[in-house]
Amino acid sequence: MGQVSAVAAPIDHLPLLREAITDCSPKGIAAAVHRLIRAQKLNTGDRLPTVRELARALAISPATVSEAWQVLGAVGAIQARGRAGSFVKETLEPGRPIRYLSIGGAPGVDGLDLSTGTPDPQLLPKLREALERVTTRDLAWTTSYLDDPVLPQLEVILRQNWPFEAQRVTVVDGALDALSRVVEQTIRLGDRVIMENPGFPPLIDLLERSGAEIIPVGMDDEGVRHAEVTLALEKSPVAIFIQPRAQNPTGTNMSKARSVVLAEILRPTSILVIEDDHSGEIATGEDVSIGKFLPERTVHIRSYSKSHGPDLRIAAVGGSADVIDPLLSRRMLGPGWTSRLLQAVLIELLTDKSAIAAVTRARSRYAVRSLALRAGLAGLGVTSSTGDGINAWVEVADERAALITLAATGIRVAPGTPFEVVPTGVHHVRVTTGLLHEDDTEQWQHVITALATAAKAGPTLRGV
Repeated sequence: MGQVSAVAAPIDHLPLLREAITDCSPKGIAAAVHRLIRAQKLNTGDRLPTVRELARALAISPATVSEAWQVLGAVGAIQARGRAGSFVKETLEPGRPIRYLSIGGAPGVDGLDLSTGTPDPQLLPKLREALERVTTRDLAWTTSYLDDPVLPQLEVILRQNWPFEAQRVTVVDGALDALSRVVEQTIRLGDRVIMENPGFPPLIDLLERSGAEIIPVGMDDEGVRHAEVTLALEKSPVAIFIQPRAQNPTGTNMSKARSVVLAEILRPTSILVIEDDHSGEIATGEDVSIGKFLPERTVHIRSYSKSHGPDLRIAAVGGSADVIDPLLSRRMLGPGWTSRLLQAVLIELLTDKSAIAAVTRARSRYAVRSLALRAGLAGLGVTSSTGDGINAWVEVADERAALITLAATGIRVAPGTPFEVVPTGVHHVRVTTGLLHEDDTEQWQHVITALATAAKAGPTLRGV
């Protein structure tokens, strides 16, 4: 008789998983499993326990484990093979930007759209003269695909105005592109990250798509609460995401004092600091950065979309070489660089006296519009953020009722829920104050009265 070849029995990973999983929520289980994959304690091709086996071992519902398996499967970390079971598979796959697509307010509303978070086109510097000056020069912007991605004159300007001495400076196609590329380089499924709550919906989408476990920290009038950051550090996060000026949606500016405290808290750790200065030069707040204290571990992003034009598609990224060098290398295999023609236009806008004056004027008008709306609401007993920039975070009794009430008056605002990593316990809507015109008295009265009425509207029957 011939010999029967031996087949290795599948490894029982239950003891390993039982020890590693300390948070038995679906996200907690998914994060723990992927941490094991990254630590090579689970390897590609390893068979995982069945849903019922792991549920029994953790004394939880099979539905909870099933949801965790779905999370892992959605991002390509594991693969289901029918009756054969589920196996480790380390390939991330794209997901829909659910929160980003949800901030447009109530659909089908014709009238005043204050949901966009975009600047007033009338307050942007004029592009015609800048374009004419740029296009009448030699347009041979590059001699090689391997040239430096930033025009030398633009890099000089950026460094002169950067809040700290950055190891590297580059430009990409907007703040969200910058966030996406930084997340791609630094965050993996199972990593824990700290983020403001409420925060920027597309960033929440990006982090959830990467499989990160987000640790939300609350805000006060000086920025993220340092006591909550201290508690969050006990979970060994790899990064913290902060909007230092005109935080979206609250408009909060991080104070210098808070930046000092946060730097001292973060100094003993290896955590990476990612700052998104999305409002840039239209913010009235000081240009505060933790990078002043931790330059080698800070990546600072500055957008020119709200100040100089969304369609310029330019944001500067400066800070840690450990992050920006691999980001540049990866970008070489994609777009390579941000259009040098657009970079030249930005140089014109950053150096031309009339363009500088236009941005200064816009900053002042946005501040007046924000203050006027918040003061008007306060006079009617409605609470809103004491913030900077082009948005106001308005407290409402019931989010859905507020959206419906405003839609009935022809006003569209953004719902608050997509901005929350976890529910804050208080309902809000975000209003783009930057699109209101200070000389239109009738419009102001209509908006303030409608917002005050909507803020006090009770839950609808459907929402109960």
